[in-house]
Amino acid sequence: MIRNFLFWTATCLITACAVSSCESSDDDDGSTVSAAFSINISNITASAATVEFSTAQEEVVSYLVAGPVLISEFEYAGRDAIDRLAFIQERGTLAEAPYLRTINNLSPKETFAIGAVGLDAAGTIVTAPTFERFSTEYASVTVDASFGQNPDGSYTFTGTIIPNAYVASYRYLFDSKHNEASNEELQALLEAGGEGIETGKGEQTLTLTLDEKVGVTLAVLAYDDAGRPSSFANCYVSPEDSASVLVNGQEIKLSKPDPEQKIFEGEITVPAQGTFVITINKVEYGYVSYSGNGGVGTVNALTAAVPFYSLDASAGRGFSCKQAVGQMQTIEEGGNTFWTNLPEAGTLLVRVDATNADSIPRYYLQLVEAEDPNLILEQNFDLFVFGGNYTEAATGTAAPNQNANEIDGTEPGTKDGSKATDTGVEIWSNAVTETSYIMASEAYIRNRDMEGWEVVNVAEQPGAVRLNKSATTSHKYSGYLLTPPLTKLNAATTITVETDMARFAADGDIWITVEGAGTLTDAAVNVNGAVAPTSYPVSGSSFIVTNEMCSKYANSEKPKPWTHVTLTVTGATAETRIRFDGTKGENSSVGRCLFDNIKITK
Repeated sequence: MIRNFLFWTATCLITACAVSSCESSDDDDGSTVSAAFSINISNITASAATVEFSTAQEEVVSYLVAGPVLISEFEYAGRDAIDRLAFIQERGTLAEAPYLRTINNLSPKETFAIGAVGLDAAGTIVTAPTFERFSTEYASVTVDASFGQNPDGSYTFTGTIIPNAYVASYRYLFDSKHNEASNEELQALLEAGGEGIETGKGEQTLTLTLDEKVGVTLAVLAYDDAGRPSSFANCYVSPEDSASVLVNGQEIKLSKPDPEQKIFEGEITVPAQGTFVITINKVEYGYVSYSGNGGVGTVNALTAAVPFYSLDASAGRGFSCKQAVGQMQTIEEGGNTFWTNLPEAGTLLVRVDATNADSIPRYYLQLVEAEDPNLILEQNFDLFVFGGNYTEAATGTAAPNQNANEIDGTEPGTKDGSKATDTGVEIWSNAVTETSYIMASEAYIRNRDMEGWEVVNVAEQPGAVRLNKSATTSHKYSGYLLTPPLTKLNAATTITVETDMARFAADGDIWITVEGAGTLTDAAVNVNGAVAPTSYPVSGSSFIVTNEMCSKYANSEKPKPWTHVTLTVTGATAETRIRFDGTKGENSSVGRCLFDNIKITK
C-alpha cells in the first residue's frame, strides 16, 4: 500500500455526515486543506443505491472516488486519515462535480463503504478523505395458509403472500400436487417456471376449494430488483395434521394416538452422535435455546438449559440425560437442531404436543432402554435444568419464574442468570396446602417426571433436586422427598435403594426412612466420592447420613464430591415408600443438600 504522509494543521474541518472525527490536512506540497463535502446515500435497494456528494465550496470541481467496497475489505472506521487517503488514491477514479450516481449490481444484505476526496481545478486535494457506509436491503417474503370446511363438505384453503418493499416480483405455486416435494425441489420448480407456476407482485390473497380432505402447499420464490432469486418461503396446511422426524436423511412419521388431539409420538432409531429435526405440517422445528436440553446422552450442547456452558470439562462429572422436555421453534426462526450424544446408536421416543394455549409446540424425548425386570423405580432428575451449578461453583440457567405454580417448566431460561448457590424453581410442594408453600402446577410436576412423588420444600437444580432452603432459626423451609408406592412389587421382597448426595455448606443429618413395610438391614456409603464403600450398622426403618459420610464444602470449592449411599431393605411390599428427609436437623438451613440418581431394584 502507498502511503502519502501528510502534515495536519490545527484547523478542524467538519463534514456534514461522513467524517467520524474533525480533521484538517496539508497535502504533499504543503497546501492547506480548505474545503469540505458530505456523502449522502439514498434510494437503497437490494442491488442499487444513489450516491450524492454535497458541498458549498466552489473550489471543489471534481472528486477522486473509491468504492463502493465491502466494509470487510476496508473498515475505514478503524483506520487513520493517512490510511484512508492512501486507499482512495489506490482505488479511486476521477469524477466531475456535481456528483450524483446510481450504483447498480450490488450484492444484497451487505455493508459497503464509499470514500472520496475533493479536488480543485488544478487537481490538488482540497478536502479531507471522507467516507460513508450503507447496507443493501434483502428481498424477502412471508407466507401463511389456512383452511375452513364448507357446509357442502368441501374445504376452502386461503393463502397469503406478503412481500417486503424490496421484492420486485415473485413466483408461486398453491396446490396439492407438490405436497411430497422437499424445499429444494420446490425451489427448483419455481426457478424453472412453467406449467402450474404463477407470477405476482405485491401482497396477494389466494383461495382454492377442494372436495377431498388433502393438504395444500403454498411456496413462493421472491426476486429482487436485479432479477435475482432471493427469499424462498413455503407453508403446508391440511385438515389432517402431521408430524415427522428427519434423521440421517430419512423421514419417520409420528403417529397420532388420539385423532382429536394434536399430539404425535413414535420411536425412532438415532445415531450415537448426530442431529435431527422435527417437522409439524412440513415445517422444520428444533428446540428453543435454554428450554430443556434438546437431546439425550452426555450433554455437550451450549444451548442446553443445564449449564454445560459453564462446566469445567477437566473436573466434575458433567451432565447426562435420558430425557428432555421443552419448547420448540422453527429452524427458520432460530430453533436448534435436536442432538444425540450416546455411547452407541439407540432408540428414542419422540413426542410432540401442539395443543398448548400459547400455540408453542412442546417436545418430549426419552431414551428407550431394554426393560430391566429388577428395576422398581428410577429417578435421575434429568428434566431438572434450572438453577446454579453448585457442585462446580459455576453459574447456571435462571428459570423464567421461580414459582412452580406459574410455569410448566418448558419455558426458556436465561443463560448465566443463576449464581452457583441460586436455586432454580423455588420451594414447591404437591403434598400440603399451607399458604407458606408454593403448590407446583400439574403441568410442572408432569414435565419434571415427578407424578406420584410427594415433594415438600424442595427446589430444582441442574440435574438434581435440592432439599431445604436457609432459615437458620426455624424449620420454615425444611423439606423431604417421598417416592411413590413401590407398586411393581407383588410380594414381600428384598430391595436395594441407591442415591447420590452432595451437601451444601451446612451441617445437619439427612434421614433416609422406609415408610410402610420393610426393614433396613445393610448400609454402604462411598464417602465423599471414595471408590471403596464403607459399611455402617443399620436396623429398623431409618438410616442417618451424617456430616462424616457426606461432608460440607465451601460454596467456592469445586468440584464438590458426591457421596453414594446403598441401602438394603427386606420385606418391602407394594405399599412401601422411601423418604429422603431434611426436616430432622436443628433448622432448615442445616439440612440443605442435593439428591440425584435415586434407584430402587430388587
